[in-house]
Amino acid sequence: MKKLLPLLLALALLLSGCGRREDTPPDPVKDPPAGTEEPGEVLPINGEHPLELDILRIEICRGGLGSERLMEAVRTLPELLRAALADYHMIADAVQVTIGSSPAATVQALNEGTVDIAILPAVGFAGQETEAAVLLASGPQSGNEIWKEGEGAFRGALYTSAYSLLGKEGELPAWTELDRLPWGLLEQDSIPGRRAVDLWLAEHYEGRTTADLSHTAVYETFDQLLQAAEAGEAVLFPLDDITSETWEGENRRRFVLLGELETFYDMVLAVSPKREELSAPELNLRDPLMSALTRLCFYDGTQTNPDGTPAFPGDGYDRKTRMLCQDVFGPCRYGWAEDKDLDAARRLAALEGHTAG
Repeated sequence: MKKLLPLLLALALLLSGCGRREDTPPDPVKDPPAGTEEPGEVLPINGEHPLELDILRIEICRGGLGSERLMEAVRTLPELLRAALADYHMIADAVQVTIGSSPAATVQALNEGTVDIAILPAVGFAGQETEAAVLLASGPQSGNEIWKEGEGAFRGALYTSAYSLLGKEGELPAWTELDRLPWGLLEQDSIPGRRAVDLWLAEHYEGRTTADLSHTAVYETFDQLLQAAEAGEAVLFPLDDITSETWEGENRRRFVLLGELETFYDMVLAVSPKREELSAPELNLRDPLMSALTRLCFYDGTQTNPDGTPAFPGDGYDRKTRMLCQDVFGPCRYGWAEDKDLDAARRLAALEGHTAG
């Protein structure tokens, strides 16, 4: 028994030593600390993952507004935008609004990173050299249904009452045939009523535009233009999709489609190439920006979703605020867009740059 005692003590010490291993340090790859994220991981903006910014710098370029209206925008819009964006989990301690003197100056500010986001005319933006990411674009929607899903755009077509102009399928009339007939057009700044027609003519008739036509009359609205066409005063004329959808009656059968016009947008919202993290698809900055702009421009508190719930949070905005926002951001709803959606605008910008020179 005395001989066995030392052996039993040694065995007990050995077993106790086996149970006292040093703790293995955690593997930082296999066992990352709780609450950490993968390096470079971008999470979509939502209530659990708000986008927090010290400052959001927005520049607006909108022609046709007087200095007083622009100064009112600079004073009023920062807080309106900050509050509206916060409701969509885009939290900025401050929003700064500046006014661009021209599309070229605003795009330069984007390129240099002195502004984060710019809102400016689509054709003006398309005519500049930039790698800024296009997130949104605005345009009219059928029936002016501002709560309707999907993006809006200027779409239109050329119509004529001269059946003799229609040749074989895909064959267009000669320029001399077009030039001898009376045309109806809208003012020079109208995209679907004039500028889209210029692009269609230039691309089918060796660079000629409406300025080269011998017989043109100018109307203020598509409704007036349509009345003139039905009265026989305009034999060739463009119509936008919204007007053509409501075009009914016996008179419509007197006219035939001559050509489809390109799709254009009114305004675009783009992000500086110096702020690529803001344009990451995973972040989905489009939705909060689109919702905030639509709410500021159109929501008066009465519009509802199909299920009867309020279309937006809050009580809505008074008419004065909505009119200011429409003056600055444009009268049309914004929808998702990307760079390729501006292909026609780039061709129009190139054409207008050439003809202006």
